[in-house]
Amino acid sequence: MVVLGALAGLVGTAGADTDPADTAASRSATTGQAQAADPGVTPQALTCPSGNLCVWPVTDGSRNRCSWLNSDNDWWNTPVVCSWASSQTVKAIYNNGTSSSYSGVCLYANANYTHWLYYVPQGQTYVPGPQYIVRSHRWVSSGNACFNS
Repeated sequence: MVVLGALAGLVGTAGADTDPADTAASRSATTGQAQAADPGVTPQALTCPSGNLCVWPVTDGSRNRCSWLNSDNDWWNTPVVCSWASSQTVKAIYNNGTSSSYSGVCLYANANYTHWLYYVPQGQTYVPGPQYIVRSHRWVSSGNACFNS
């Protein structure tokens, strides 16, 4: 699935709303392959500000949301830090982007948009099957752009 985000810049502001850490185990991605969604899990009650990409370490979106208006080449460092991203997997994604310049958002295992994991089209929610620690994302005009770092 693809979630599309909207924004004008590659570097920008993003907000991270965090609560106490979730205790889920984390795994690092080792390949740049897209992962299939878990057909038995559907996101519930995911809310995300218009124009943003939002991610959660829980499938129901009940806590620890991190959100970005723009692309971010390293979730672990400024300008926007997602406090749980270095130790917990992304379990739910909502691309609430609105820009007509982008069709979706690519999420990567490493900083600087390397080791592609997921592409989420604009307006879509996604609960990944295999869940990985994600470290960067960028808005793209097509899913093929995920491969071109």
